[in-house]
Amino acid sequence: MCDEDDCAHEIFVQIKWQGREMGVPLGQIRAIKVNAETKEAIADWHYWVAMGYRF
Repeated sequence: MCDEDDCAHEIFVQIKWQGREMGVPLGQIRAIKVNAETKEAIADWHYWVAMGYRF
């Protein structure tokens, strides 16, 4: 996860894309080739947001 200051309104995670690391909102992430733990974390976040919960 990114620094707490960068996540004031949304959860950001660091990803590797085209050889670089960048922070993206977790709500925009879709699992493609990930382990079961990562897949579950992404799914849990999407569910949490869909239920209308807020940080």
